[in-house]
Amino acid sequence: MSTVIRIQSEEARRLKKDTAFITFLNEVRENQLITFATSSAVEIEQREEAHAIMRALNLIEAQLDAAIGDEVVLNHSK
Repeated sequence: MSTVIRIQSEEARRLKKDTAFITFLNEVRENQLITFATSSAVEIEQREEAHAIMRALNLIEAQLDAAIGDEVVLNHSK
């Protein structure tokens, strides 16, 4: 179990440091912000989709942070 936590934590750290990955996330986030900001009042579905994508990006980042945090907890419990 601790090996799995350490591997996931290392992979999460690698992704968070990967400039291509971070650039990709930021581009997707920026595109969704533009979609949200430029949509008209009747384009509810477009705004909802942009919002859902933004939430998904936030969940991905939270999952990476959680994987890193799991290793910190593991190290402190030993």
